[in-house]
Amino acid sequence: MAIGDYQFILFPFGNEPTVTEDGMEFVGQNNFDFVQTVELLKNSAYIKNEPTLKSWNSFNDACYFLYDDGIYKVEIELNTGTESEKAEEISVRTNVYNGEGSVTEALRICRLLCASLNLNCWSMKLRKLVDLNNEDDMKSTINHFNKLRNKD
Repeated sequence: MAIGDYQFILFPFGNEPTVTEDGMEFVGQNNFDFVQTVELLKNSAYIKNEPTLKSWNSFNDACYFLYDDGIYKVEIELNTGTESEKAEEISVRTNVYNGEGSVTEALRICRLLCASLNLNCWSMKLRKLVDLNNEDDMKSTINHFNKLRNKD
């Protein structure tokens, strides 16, 4: 994750977020269907598979999507860049410091994916689970993004 990114990690219910010396891990036996996730993204407005823009060359092209409505951009990376039958996580991120970043669009995408695939949402910046159905949690997350954006 780049320092200017506001990132959410989506992972299956039943798995547990765990802090390790290497960062975060989402430990558990649960997973979700990779192909179903790709189809869901391909059928969503303004989301396209955009492998030419992916962050890491080692990531499989089928794992990188970009939401771009002409104003805002949100990156979506499946399964830490590894194509497989079953997936363990989705990274959804947007830039804090440029005008193309939108936490509201990122949260909208998170809500869609979480509801469709039975996933939890972890905020890397807040270091906590975000309840996408709780208005206070949503407002708190948006306010945190805006505070970071407005720092001089």
